[in-house]
Amino acid sequence: MTEALELLSIPVIRHAFLGMLIAGATLSTLGVVIVSLHLMALRFTLMHVGLLGAAAGMSLGFSATAGAFVLVPTASVLMGTLGQRFRFTASSMTGFFMTGSLAGAFLLLARAGVPAMDVFGIFAGNILMLTRVDVVMVGVLGAVVVLAFVVGYREIQAVLLDRDLALALGVPVEAVIAGMFLLLGAAVAIALRLVGALLVDAIILLPGIAALRFARGFGSALLLSSLFGTIACVGGFVVALQFDLPIGASAAAVSSGLLGVSALVTRGKGRS
Repeated sequence: MTEALELLSIPVIRHAFLGMLIAGATLSTLGVVIVSLHLMALRFTLMHVGLLGAAAGMSLGFSATAGAFVLVPTASVLMGTLGQRFRFTASSMTGFFMTGSLAGAFLLLARAGVPAMDVFGIFAGNILMLTRVDVVMVGVLGAVVVLAFVVGYREIQAVLLDRDLALALGVPVEAVIAGMFLLLGAAVAIALRLVGALLVDAIILLPGIAALRFARGFGSALLLSSLFGTIACVGGFVVALQFDLPIGASAAAVSSGLLGVSALVTRGKGRS
């Protein structure tokens, strides 16, 4: 315990811990939205959009992370808006954006002469590179996510339950969905910075899936996903420091373990 506290006195370690703690407690709630709206492929698509953003950013002389952070939320909002307006299915939208992003990324790499490995580095992430500004950004996004669920609780719940019924009740369905897509895009962009594209699910998706196996309502699903996200991120961080392992991979392992345990427990109770 003393050793852990000593490590947290180091700014790099402290920033990484705070970033993981805030992300686990707040961004994990968006996993409930992903599962409820059947957007499982969305976060995978946004990872590919992040690759295009990284390539664009480096081609224009910016960092790969900056390019991804701008393009991922933008593409997320576009997917939500176009899907609602033109009645495209989620699979159609994700397929279009995924293919287009990959094509655009490789064309930019070939045209601009950007080293491919520098761009693909976004898939790895490096939480130990977080600065105080990065932690503040994670905190601001986390606060916005929580505020969105508090203020729009009934509207979001109605849209997740039945879009047509929500529309009949006067809920601005398109605005709610666009807002959720924006938050999802921003969360994925932040997660890219924290744990890399390949481990985004550890923070955003898996805690939400585990929570929904126990939850008896929308509110309890949000609270449980926050709890599981916190356990995954903090637990992964502690394991990584204790055994000198990668922090992102450790968090993913703990998150996967939580989901596995939740499946066994709920199965034992006779729940599907």
